[in-house]
Amino acid sequence: MKKLLTLLFVIVISNSNINAQFFFGPFVGFKSSGLEGAVKITENAQPQILNTADAGSTAFTGGLIIGYQVIPADVTGGLYKLDIAVEGSWSSFNFFENAWDDLNGSGTFSVNGLTGGKTNMFSFDLLPIHRFNFDNFILSPFAGLGFGVNLLLTSDITTGPPQFNAGTLTGTSEMKMGLLVFYGTVFKVSSIIQPYIQIRHFIPFGDETKLTENWESAQGLGTESLTFSIADIPGYFNMTAGVRFSF
Repeated sequence: MKKLLTLLFVIVISNSNINAQFFFGPFVGFKSSGLEGAVKITENAQPQILNTADAGSTAFTGGLIIGYQVIPADVTGGLYKLDIAVEGSWSSFNFFENAWDDLNGSGTFSVNGLTGGKTNMFSFDLLPIHRFNFDNFILSPFAGLGFGVNLLLTSDITTGPPQFNAGTLTGTSEMKMGLLVFYGTVFKVSSIIQPYIQIRHFIPFGDETKLTENWESAQGLGTESLTFSIADIPGYFNMTAGVRFSF
């Protein structure tokens, strides 16, 4: 059965008048990422639950898309196209700082002698793009369900006066996965250059996000087991604009 399906696919592709099979291009936009839940501090294996904190943040995002037109319009009578695309993008969020300020008051992160702690999010997304093609109409709307993998890299936090002794909270790296719901439209400017806009929602799997791990004192007091985490996984709303170069 697998060989038969492969043969049919090859026959369809080889007998189709296919143009612009591959595409790639850059995109930019913003990503609004929610992260809200109870803050948990685990000190020397002893957990302590604090109040709920809103660590949500909005940031610039940018990246690249590369894809392939699996089903061209001439196979479906000119109306439907299926593109399989992979996207890679980057954003940076102040999750730890926002959570700290939400618990202790606006601006207290820096006032208390804390710096750093940004979370870089590297997103890798698989997108089956179901696209509709209308003759003599510039817009080609699309929608789909995809799968996303986010790599969260939180930088170290430097502590100091007036609230803390000088030291470092070691940042963590975590991988989060989830479902993508996306929609938008391609502008058929030409067969080669096609701008597009896209809106995307990331629905994450999981139940906790670690932000920092251990306290390393700069005054020779050793390393204490200390972990900060939030009982939530960051989802996001994303709006981007880009251009597809097809060939």
